[in-house]
Amino acid sequence: MKKIFTAVIAVCLCFTLAFSSVAIGVETNTESYTSFSVIEKMFYNVVDDLMSTLIKAIAHFIPTPESWDSDEEVPGFMAGTEEFLDEATADKWLLGFDSRSLLPENKEEVIGKYYVAGSIDFAPKYATKVYDDLKVRTAVLDDGTGRGSAVFAVIDCYGLALSDVREIRTRLADWAEEKGINSITVSVLHQHSAIDTFGMNGNIVEMVLMNPFFTMMNWEPINGKSEEYMENLFNQTTESVMAAYDAMTEGDLYIGATDASKYTKDKRQPYVLDDSFNRLRFVPDDGSKETWLVSTPAHCVGNGAGGTEITGDYPYYVEEALKDNANVMFYLGAEMGTTQDHNEETVIGYTEEQEGIENTIGFGKSIARDLAAITEETKVSPLLNIRYKEITLPIDNQVLVVAGKAGLFENCVKNVDGVYSVVTEIGYMELGDELAFAIIPGEIGAELVYGGTLKGEFAWSGEDFGYPSLQNIVTEIQGDRELQVLGLANDQIGYIVPDNDYMPMIHEDSKSLEFVSLGETTASRIVAEFNTMMLEIE
Repeated sequence: MKKIFTAVIAVCLCFTLAFSSVAIGVETNTESYTSFSVIEKMFYNVVDDLMSTLIKAIAHFIPTPESWDSDEEVPGFMAGTEEFLDEATADKWLLGFDSRSLLPENKEEVIGKYYVAGSIDFAPKYATKVYDDLKVRTAVLDDGTGRGSAVFAVIDCYGLALSDVREIRTRLADWAEEKGINSITVSVLHQHSAIDTFGMNGNIVEMVLMNPFFTMMNWEPINGKSEEYMENLFNQTTESVMAAYDAMTEGDLYIGATDASKYTKDKRQPYVLDDSFNRLRFVPDDGSKETWLVSTPAHCVGNGAGGTEITGDYPYYVEEALKDNANVMFYLGAEMGTTQDHNEETVIGYTEEQEGIENTIGFGKSIARDLAAITEETKVSPLLNIRYKEITLPIDNQVLVVAGKAGLFENCVKNVDGVYSVVTEIGYMELGDELAFAIIPGEIGAELVYGGTLKGEFAWSGEDFGYPSLQNIVTEIQGDRELQVLGLANDQIGYIVPDNDYMPMIHEDSKSLEFVSLGETTASRIVAEFNTMMLEIE
């Protein structure tokens, strides 16, 4: 009986994954919005409710991991700078940079050994080819105010759960206290062509069939993550952080930008784009190589979203093109529904016959050219304020409840009276007198950051969103600062979709965003928590 029931679970989960993945696609940007009829909404809402009820019933019978029932705090939280200063007290910044590979010296060793992240597939997705490299890049920044140094590590991977980020911080805890580190931010570039560090790209059928039994026995679940690879990632990241700190030198910091809108297209209305590559350029006083910290709204899907070939995607090729002049470290902006736009303007050497990796190389070279051409810059005064807030977000998406219980991901989940919530972090940072950063643990829509959410007549709910943009919150509380996003930072909680346009995941216009979203109130809860955090700072 147990075998039959477990098989039913597997079939239902696989059906749900397959049904939802049909909607994945790429559309060209359009200026016209689509509205939905009352009958269409009723039909899809009824089907969605029925599916949700069925999946919730299935989830009820899957054993809950013991860690979900624990009321212990997750160690490794770092709050940031206790005091926010209004002006700089030093003349120079201190910045150190380090970069190192996450792959073995003989990169071919990963072929057939590790799973590849990117998209869910029922067949095991072992690596079949390695084009370039996967890295961790680290910058340590200090404003000279005596409040400590801030660490920013960016990893080439699809995603990291908060539990893994907290593991990195815990390993660095003694060193961080000794060196006066006020924060350690670990974000990812979300490559769909990297080794699986999140867990959902292993043998799904095996995970769904075996993990419920492993949970009952209190054994570790099996998934797409390799313990060996993760241990190396932890070691390389901690070593990179310490090396970047040791490499700190004095210099000046400048902010400039170039157009990014031509490089991306939005798959889903309201078609609001994070439209700039923002470049923070550090110029050392000792004449050593510059370091560029660059925001990007372009998804790392140049070689496809579901392949088995390893590549660091366009950030690797930007770095290669600029390596004689600068260290380059990208971080993700607001890129929820965007994808790369390959054409003659955005891909050097573009032809329609090019393969994915050729487009990726040309795409990277084109971005490198535009970054190198930035001439208008503003000097950033040496002032860094940063604050983090731990929050909980309910998991209303029953697909993710089933997937989590089945071991497909390892986020920090808490069970309170049958209500499952993810423990995660949001943050806020200021650089100089004019820049601000919303530090977000998932993929957020640019409309939530900068404004432009759908009005009720076009939104699925028929209502307005009803909350201010993050930029408006910052402006109201902290003054006229230009907001950027540091996305997929310290956790991977999925897509953050405006509540009023949260639609059934089986609708083709969903583009599968709801399929990997915690739920329909995630966006408003994050906005509200962000506002609370800002008021606490004030």
